[in-house]
Amino acid sequence: MGLLDERLVVLNAEVETAEDCIRLAGNLFYQYDYVQEGYADAVVEREKEYPTGLPGKGISIAIPHTNNTLVNKPAVGVIIPKKPISFLMMGTKDNKLQCEVILPLVVKDSEMQLAMLKKMMKIIQDAELLIKIRDARNKNEILGYLSPLEAI
Repeated sequence: MGLLDERLVVLNAEVETAEDCIRLAGNLFYQYDYVQEGYADAVVEREKEYPTGLPGKGISIAIPHTNNTLVNKPAVGVIIPKKPISFLMMGTKDNKLQCEVILPLVVKDSEMQLAMLKKMMKIIQDAELLIKIRDARNKNEILGYLSPLEAI
């Protein structure tokens, strides 16, 4: 199995906050042995110091992640919330973005993290692709749109 796993994709997620998104993803990552216990807490804490919201072309996204100390194997999750979720914008402490696509990352090493973030930037800059991901009706459709991430 590569970075993408349909078990880590949640459509129409019933979440209210950025922390809800992080904990939902963290629980799935833990349930399927991608991370160790405590991973979600580490991501929540990191998000407070280093926000991960990014303004995409037309759709804002968030890529919550943390260091690799609790990582068993790398993965990319996908959360499409029922309604946009407020995440602080990367590099700010008070600029909030209404994120419609959340792509939690689990990275094993800094080289892989850089490669993943570079590929993520291509996705973020593709307004049409972001809309397709947000509006997808099934998990396989989303995994197809994100398949370039598998080439890392």
